[in-house]
Amino acid sequence: MIVQKKQVPQTLMRRLGGWVAVSLCAPALLFAATGPSVPGTDTALAVTAAVTLFMIVLLFYVILVLNGDISSIVNLVRRMKNYVVPSAEEDAPALDDEFDGIRELDNRVPPWFNYLFYGSMVFAAAYLMNFHILKSSKLSFGEYQDELAAAALQRQIMIASQGSIDESKLVALKNPADLKAGMENFKKYCVSCHGPEAGGVVGPNLTDQYWIHGGGIKNVYTTIKMGVPAKGMISWQLVFSPKQIQELASYVLSLQGTNPVGGKAPQGALWVEKDSTAIAAKTDSVTVKKAL
Repeated sequence: MIVQKKQVPQTLMRRLGGWVAVSLCAPALLFAATGPSVPGTDTALAVTAAVTLFMIVLLFYVILVLNGDISSIVNLVRRMKNYVVPSAEEDAPALDDEFDGIRELDNRVPPWFNYLFYGSMVFAAAYLMNFHILKSSKLSFGEYQDELAAAALQRQIMIASQGSIDESKLVALKNPADLKAGMENFKKYCVSCHGPEAGGVVGPNLTDQYWIHGGGIKNVYTTIKMGVPAKGMISWQLVFSPKQIQELASYVLSLQGTNPVGGKAPQGALWVEKDSTAIAAKTDSVTVKKAL
């Protein structure tokens, strides 16, 4: 008895041939349309070439090795499909446990659960190899350090672009543009402690003539720059450039005498500007009169 092998259907041959032809032409068309400089072109060409090579090898394997008998390939595809999506006719063996006429069936574990389980193992191995063994990628702390270094570099560039400031010769800025820039930073960073009108919340009232750390442009500039860590005020020199600190200090001084509603009581010593010389007086009335 002579058993004839199944021949490759003509429709399958035409589809394989058409796919090979399209795959061969696709890289050339893609390269001509986009050019090599377009991001992602190399990846698209590599994927197309890999698919083309696979289809060519499959075509020759079916023709030369299997001699047109594709039953083994069909059975392999069916087994793979049944593993992914169990067949509705699949029978689960019954276990010995039985209660109230109900028997337990030994159903296999759902495929999606196995995929998640094995996938997590592969991910863990790749993560360990990438971050801890080869160290080809940085951990979160390393990325944080890189961000700090980048921020410090940007700050240095910003400071260099604005020029240096001689702190011994500081003067309060009067230009509306400078005061507006100082106001914007004050509204953004300072209102939580000093209030939207600088009347004081946690921090002191900045609109009166009493200063805890000294008034005047130089003292206010230094206070903003160095901060007051003991009272929760950070050093703003890590956030602002010297020019921005001068703008902010000038804006604060421009609020003198505004007396917002609900402002805190005076704190510190009275500061009086006289002939460009600052005089710090004690808060008691006798000393204040003598200073005036």
